[in-house]
Amino acid sequence: MKNPNGLFSLNRLRLNRIKRILKQVNQFADYMASLSNEQLQHQTVLFKERLVNGETLDDLLPEAFAAIREADKRILGMFPYDVQVMGGIVLHQGNIAEMKTGEGKTLTATMPLYLNALAGKPVMLVTNNGYLALRDKEEMGPVYEFMGLSVSTPVSKDDDEMVKATEKQAFYKADIIYTTNGSLGFDYLGDNLVDSKNKKYMCPLSYAIIDEIDAVLLDSAQTPLVISGSPKVQSNLYTMTNEFILTLVENEDYKCDEDRSNVWLTRKGIQEAEKFFGLKNIYTKENFQLVRNIVLALRANTLLERDEDYAVWKGKVTLLDKTTGRLLHGMKLGSGQHQALEAKERVELSADTKTMASITFQNLFKMFDKLAGMSGTAKVDESEFIETYGMSVVVIPTNRKSIRKDLPDSVYRNLPDKLYASLDYVKKIHATGQPVLVAVGSVDMSELYSELLLREGIPHSVLNAYNAAKEALMIKEAGQIGAVTVATAMAGRGTDIKLGEGVAQLGGLAVIGTERMSSKRTDLQLRGRSGRQGDPGVTKFFVSLEDDVVVKYGPKWVEKYYLEGEQKLPVKMPKALKGFKFIRLVNEAQLSSDSKGRASRETTQQFDESIQIQRQILYRARDELLLKDDKLAVNLKEIAQEVVQRFLQQYETYTKEDIMRFILDNINYRFTDTDVLDKVTSKDDLGNFLIKSFLTEIARKRAVLKDDHKFFIFQKIAILKAVDECWIDQIDNLQLLKTAVAGRRSAQKNPIYEYHHEALLTYRLMQEAIKDNMMRYLALSYVRQEDDDVIVYFP
Repeated sequence: MKNPNGLFSLNRLRLNRIKRILKQVNQFADYMASLSNEQLQHQTVLFKERLVNGETLDDLLPEAFAAIREADKRILGMFPYDVQVMGGIVLHQGNIAEMKTGEGKTLTATMPLYLNALAGKPVMLVTNNGYLALRDKEEMGPVYEFMGLSVSTPVSKDDDEMVKATEKQAFYKADIIYTTNGSLGFDYLGDNLVDSKNKKYMCPLSYAIIDEIDAVLLDSAQTPLVISGSPKVQSNLYTMTNEFILTLVENEDYKCDEDRSNVWLTRKGIQEAEKFFGLKNIYTKENFQLVRNIVLALRANTLLERDEDYAVWKGKVTLLDKTTGRLLHGMKLGSGQHQALEAKERVELSADTKTMASITFQNLFKMFDKLAGMSGTAKVDESEFIETYGMSVVVIPTNRKSIRKDLPDSVYRNLPDKLYASLDYVKKIHATGQPVLVAVGSVDMSELYSELLLREGIPHSVLNAYNAAKEALMIKEAGQIGAVTVATAMAGRGTDIKLGEGVAQLGGLAVIGTERMSSKRTDLQLRGRSGRQGDPGVTKFFVSLEDDVVVKYGPKWVEKYYLEGEQKLPVKMPKALKGFKFIRLVNEAQLSSDSKGRASRETTQQFDESIQIQRQILYRARDELLLKDDKLAVNLKEIAQEVVQRFLQQYETYTKEDIMRFILDNINYRFTDTDVLDKVTSKDDLGNFLIKSFLTEIARKRAVLKDDHKFFIFQKIAILKAVDECWIDQIDNLQLLKTAVAGRRSAQKNPIYEYHHEALLTYRLMQEAIKDNMMRYLALSYVRQEDDDVIVYFP
């Protein structure tokens, strides 16, 4: 933040403009309050009529906000504060409203959602977990229904429960939809895999408000949503290579870089591999798959940590959100890395599948006509939001002044010193009855801290990925007298920790951080659990020079402090390190971590540009094909000519066997008249013969179906099959290509340029493969008519 005064001035200017609109909203408050329920409900009809007659949503904003504000009061008993109206204005304008914890973001969203739903296209409120989506729909839904709008949520209460396509069609027809980023992403991908327009369910992506937008678009930006299918041949090398890796010694047989993001075998490690697998030279073309599995097993055992990067949940390896500690159900690492983790943890190996469809949250939400967001901590990353999404962050003032005390950090030499100092602080606060939230950086640390509290006889709750189902109950109890809650950064984000009776007099909720997190935003989110809506509260962080963020991003001179002497439990209460330089080094390490995170997100976005362009082109063509009801814009003869020409260009001279193979594989597998091939004397004659044979097969299909519309349906099914099969292969190839080009950096090549170059080549090959498959499926498939249905059996 180079010029904070300038930024604050800009925010003040934005707020002044918003306050002028707020004044207009307030001018309609008395009028809306004077209306009967029926008259208030009729405002929705009047607003829609005015839009049809040429007015804009901006024109309607003051009255529409005042109307839904009055509806909030009558249905929920809550009348949005002026600051909430200001937040709603920011959201309508397609920007991000930074509103502190407890300021009522859920109620704020009712105003822009109602206004934008009047335009006739479904609008969405997107959260990052299903509990919040279901809760908000249940709580806010009656307001919209009172005003004549429909509301739904395609999110299931049970993660394993499948929602049928017909149900989703109903969900996505509602005026206002409460959903999650994951559910929306998978539904978007699934909608583009259906084989009939009657099965499509997605609505136009017109307007969405993302709750906790930084968690969705920044923290989750690098984890793509992937739909997998069509299993590959499963390798039997995962278990074997994992056993080999367990025999190796770090710094002798393999080495990791400083921040443990890459690992490689040393010369000695390569010799050990050749000895273990009985090979003279492991780096040959024949051993490619073995080397790949060794690398996967090495990464699984050295770079990916249990209870930090993933968890073993119900006998399965499940990824963890490193920022919040939440389980990422339905997401898997690609290119065999997930199976390598399963071999490491000795659980049943899942099928190694092809990627059928994939998208990042960055590209998913860029497709909305208008996007907005809410968060309590977005301002620190405003420049990234502007550059990537074109959204500014407006800081909304709190309804009541914050009186929370944010105490300075205490920095300790090593991990044991820090833990015992923080534990002593927790004990002293707990003795007063003041509730405590202990924030930890990983699932593993939450379990360790729980053990320390149990040893001290302090009853507590643990909120992490393993008991997320009880999150709402734990958060509800976390603000009661005497409560102690140990939590990862998930810490009930999106829900308020409300103070129990008498807690305010004790000083409110105390948030004790046991380390500085990898991002400053996460620290701010944790502090924001305390001191909601003018409540008292206190926050303090305990840091050690052995914390991950300091080890990975701190200066080299730090090592001498924690390498001196043995690591042992403190005999007496440890003392914090004195000097501002330690606080500064922690702040700078966190800043470096934030910078690396941003650079990594930019790289992910740059890699994904090629696949996003290809995806949009193919999905658009696919939709055009699905929505056609009569004639296709496809010239089958021209396609056949192109495929045949490519075949003929492969050979300077060709044999009868070459021609037979092409006919059997692409045109007619019943072809037996080899004598006719002897009469074909030139390439032109052969080309004409092959094209004529293809058109004869098409005519035969037309004769079987008898009806023009049925024949059209057959063509559409066959072409769709050809497109989908090739796109699945392309997606899978591009996923593997990302891994392949990463190694070209060592050859002084730009991996992103290399990726885009290769991606373009593979796209052109895919276009050719689609036409090859179209010819094959149209000619070789078996087709029959059953009542009004067209049944197609593909070769």
